Amino acid sequence: MRQRRLRAGALATGLLAGLGTVVAPSATAAAVDYTAGFESGTSGWTGRGTTGVAVSTDQAHGGSSSLLATGRTANWHGPALDARTVMPAGRYTIEAWVRLVAGTGADTVSLTVARTPDGGAAAYDSVANGVAVTDSGWTRVSGTYEFATTSNSQLELYLESPDATQAFYVDDVRITGETAAPVQPGTTPPVATAFDGGPDGWTARGDATVAHVTAGGRSGGALSVSGRTQTWHGPALDVTPNLAVGRTVEASVWARLAPGSAPAQLTLSIQRDRAGTRTAYENIAGAEVTADAWTRIRGTYTLGSPVDRAQVYVEGTAGAAFLIDDFTLQPFAETPVQDVPALKDVLGAQGFEHVGVALDQRETTGRPAQLVQKHFNAFTPENDGKPESVQPTEGTFTFGNLDRLLDFADATGTQVYGHVLVWHSQTPAWVFQRPDGTPLTNSPADRALLEQRMETHIKAIADHVNARYPDGNSPIWAWDVVNEVIADGDNANPHDMRDSRWFQVLGEGFVDHAFRLADQYFPDAKLFINDYNTEMPEKRADYLGLVSGLIERGVPIDGVGHQAHVDFGRPVQWLDDSLTAVEELSAEKRHPLAQVITELDVSTSTEMASADVNSTGAPRRATPDDAAAGVENGYYYRDLFAALREHSGSIESVTFWGISNARTWLRTWPYPRPWERPLPFDDDLQVTPAYWGVVDPSKLPARPADFLVPRLAAKDPVRVSSTSPAGAEVTFTPPVAGDTRDGVLSPTCTPASGSQFPIGTTRVTCTLTDEAGNQATPGVFDVVVTPPPTTTKLYQRVNNGPVVRANVNQTVQVVVQFGNEGTGTLLGRTFGYSCTQVNAGAAGSTPLTLELAPGSAHTTQRNYPAGQNGNFTLRARPTRTGTAVLDCTLSLQDSLGAQVSTTTRITVDVRK
Repeated sequence: MRQRRLRAGALATGLLAGLGTVVAPSATAAAVDYTAGFESGTSGWTGRGTTGVAVSTDQAHGGSSSLLATGRTANWHGPALDARTVMPAGRYTIEAWVRLVAGTGADTVSLTVARTPDGGAAAYDSVANGVAVTDSGWTRVSGTYEFATTSNSQLELYLESPDATQAFYVDDVRITGETAAPVQPGTTPPVATAFDGGPDGWTARGDATVAHVTAGGRSGGALSVSGRTQTWHGPALDVTPNLAVGRTVEASVWARLAPGSAPAQLTLSIQRDRAGTRTAYENIAGAEVTADAWTRIRGTYTLGSPVDRAQVYVEGTAGAAFLIDDFTLQPFAETPVQDVPALKDVLGAQGFEHVGVALDQRETTGRPAQLVQKHFNAFTPENDGKPESVQPTEGTFTFGNLDRLLDFADATGTQVYGHVLVWHSQTPAWVFQRPDGTPLTNSPADRALLEQRMETHIKAIADHVNARYPDGNSPIWAWDVVNEVIADGDNANPHDMRDSRWFQVLGEGFVDHAFRLADQYFPDAKLFINDYNTEMPEKRADYLGLVSGLIERGVPIDGVGHQAHVDFGRPVQWLDDSLTAVEELSAEKRHPLAQVITELDVSTSTEMASADVNSTGAPRRATPDDAAAGVENGYYYRDLFAALREHSGSIESVTFWGISNARTWLRTWPYPRPWERPLPFDDDLQVTPAYWGVVDPSKLPARPADFLVPRLAAKDPVRVSSTSPAGAEVTFTPPVAGDTRDGVLSPTCTPASGSQFPIGTTRVTCTLTDEAGNQATPGVFDVVVTPPPTTTKLYQRVNNGPVVRANVNQTVQVVVQFGNEGTGTLLGRTFGYSCTQVNAGAAGSTPLTLELAPGSAHTTQRNYPAGQNGNFTLRARPTRTGTAVLDCTLSLQDSLGAQVSTTTRITVDVRK
């Protein structure tokens, strides 16, 4: 157990008079023991709000007097103690005895701490909530309280009641516990837990069950983890004293799955809590873990800003049970930032005005901040500008984290690319719900509500920024106005737009509305649309189709963003073609369109099929030789930036999505893949081959042998009409294919182009192998053959009349006539019939099943050309009185394969 010591001078003796009794620890002790019995005064307790406090001898829990609180006019009013000198940062048990004044019966009382860290926002922490108290006896109100912030402008302990006028007595208040260990600024005391003698401070997170086991570890004991029902459940350890702002630590833990378990993905993560800001969850490292051997999960972490509490925890595949052992968290020996050419200088000289990086507070201090200032002149807030971070609940805006990044921009003269105003992901659910929690529809009222919420959100951000920069000198030069609005595949929406809640409620116009609002509230910023996979040929066409429509409708769009989350086998030519297509659209529409590379990283996996945050894809390691993968990535960056330079006239910004390989999201998404090396700087912030690919390709090592798997671009379904029931001969263009090293390649598709395809949907599979023998992941698409529109007209009529009479326990028969009132021919062999009861369970209904009567099979033995008709019989045997309402559907195909159907409602009135 880590020893905790009281901060020197924390309990200055001159502050103790009148504050009850405090037993001050010795130089080496760690105990705090405060008591207040109110025998000789209020002991420093005062009234909160309108509350008046006074010593009373009417009631006492111990001794002869207590503290009486009266005059309350709001539920938060009550007796209060300034506890800053009583409770330094640490963990405490707090208790108070409470009794209501005579004649008031029963109520509840809560014990609360109002705490405001220096420079932060107030937090109201519950110690004991809603404890039942009466006027007939004393009740103990108690709980535990722990906090880590050493500098607080407010630390007020108080009692409150939901009855705003309730008066009550308080007596025998006691605060016991120990203060946090003294940590020198900037130091990071190491942690090591081997689980040889117990759980070593680890506790359960969520539904997880954690238990110390004496055997089965790497060498002795271990911590067993089971009962996990969600990915974030698992073991957790408080490491607040072991982190320091700006200091990098290395965290490591060994894990092994329970015997017989299938492989699972586990991640080592950090949760950061700070009053006034949104809780942050940050991944450190991850790995695939098995039951066969111990796997080490290891990575580095830099605390970017002060916290009240930090926990390290292990999470991963829901349901997976596992053991952990030999956890360490220790200072990481940092290598100085290298004296190499700055990316912003090299690329700036080549025409790229903004050279940016995605970051959060971890990159605003220490060595990461040095690297940012050396190499970049712009940055994108990685998460702190997203909707759920800015407005987690309706009307509650949390700008603390974003403000800290703006402060960093101001201090370093760096520009900011805002990200993001409107997005389907990382947007709180309440945005798309009515006040009663039901989902919004596309009704006029719901559309108006969602548009109003969009404006409120954008305006609030603008108002906040304008208040910070009243002279108009905001560092925000551009915004992603809408993000990821095009789906990866074919759908029924215009431009294959993503079927997001924004689209479902507002349609395509939500994009127009967002840009017009952004133009209104950010008139000096450049406004961009942004998406991933824009280099994919068919998504490119959809994307630019939407942009073209925006221009035609006069929407104030300034440019097009390409995320460029690519992999090192994806042909650079595809992105080159997309950049050219935007330039051509700009010229065609006579509307200047700037271009930005917004989220650049180059995956070293076999394939980066999608950058959708909801993806469940499974990219695999391209080669077991990580050094070779890094070198190959350097050559990819060489070719990529050679292409980008050809478009420097239209590209205003290039932003790398992460400062280093240690901070890339690819290491943990969509599951752990520690092999990833997608960025110009490594885990120790040293240059990688990717850096030299950008800056000076002559310094790249020799290129490894070709291990790149070719890529096949996604292809939308091919749709054709048939004029024959045998289908159609379909000619199609194979998917675009190739890779960086081999250029354009031709896949082999089965069935082949020119084959006869039947009516319906046929899956086509395309394969590809390059000259080095590398086989592509097969590509698939559909060929959909539809018959021409039918010229037949199918009808059915119930000969019994609109209501069929029936009796209980007697068979009723319904005669149905049908026929073809159009031209063409209906095929009897395709006859199908079904009835569905639509009033089942309703008052006065009776269950009933209508089936084809024996002998109705003759309907399938002939065809029905124009003017021909037939009949069949339905029968049922009702078992009780009531009404049955059924929708009965008759379906047939015509002679060219078109499906034809008609539905008739049949009502059966069952009597005795």
